[in-house]
Amino acid sequence: MLMRRNLLPVLSSLVIATLSLAPAHAQRAGGVKFAAEVPLLDCDGMPCVEARMGNGPNLKMGIDTGNVDSVLDMSYAEAAALKSTAPLPAGAPSGMFRTTIPSISVGNAKLTNVGTLALSLSEMISQNQMPHVDGTLAYTAFKDRILQIDFVAHKVRISELLTAPTECTGACDKISLIKFGQEGPPIVVADGFEINGKKVSAQIDTMYSGTLLVYTASIEKLQLLEAAKTTKSRNFPFTDGGVQMKEAPAGVEGFRGLTLSGPAPLVYFPTPDVHEPDGLFDATVGLELFYKAAVTLDFHDMTISVEKR
Repeated sequence: MLMRRNLLPVLSSLVIATLSLAPAHAQRAGGVKFAAEVPLLDCDGMPCVEARMGNGPNLKMGIDTGNVDSVLDMSYAEAAALKSTAPLPAGAPSGMFRTTIPSISVGNAKLTNVGTLALSLSEMISQNQMPHVDGTLAYTAFKDRILQIDFVAHKVRISELLTAPTECTGACDKISLIKFGQEGPPIVVADGFEINGKKVSAQIDTMYSGTLLVYTASIEKLQLLEAAKTTKSRNFPFTDGGVQMKEAPAGVEGFRGLTLSGPAPLVYFPTPDVHEPDGLFDATVGLELFYKAAVTLDFHDMTISVEKR
């Protein structure tokens, strides 16, 4: 994303232009046992899991920590008789509506009252603006739970609802909900990231497939002016409806002293089509920074922990 977080601008521009889910016994530091451990699936390179609403079919749901709204394809929303719960702004695509999924199960974890946008995904998928999924689960779907994405073991683990504080161990930092731009929705940001020894506050976006995207307002502060002059670029199909970003070699990228970048690290910079957060944080981090790690997001105590496997 980056501005996929609020789907309305992307969708408006669009108008214009089974695996067994077994319970887990894995335990997180701090003594919290996970209610579910399920396979981490690959949906066009994006992380997804199988989920089910009631007795309905198995759904492939993308995990989207960069969005405040979950998404469900209209056909499944209608089959579940979901109703509109709130009006949408003027200019929203015809047929889309805001609703709430009363309950959706991922393994033995039952997520309840999930705020969702119901819309037809087929056109977005055909235009390579969304991966082949039946919907997405935003970070808000995991409120008061721990979500762990283990990219090495290819597992997703989800806790029960937490009612007491839990210990955050290892490479750990606080996460905050900061608006994506002055008028944007709140998204997940952590301060513990680093590039070339410089501290970086970054949005954590599991639907962005790159490493570290540094926004224009922070390029000079992070001493990346020369790198940002690169003429090389790369296309990111599911970010901002599909955009080019400038690509350059980087030094060391990591989190709280833990090196996450590989032997040939890359850093990315915006082009004019990339939405920027008005200087409210420095960067966005994506999947390629975490492929050799397990990322634990605690949406009860608002912490992030990264463990290199």
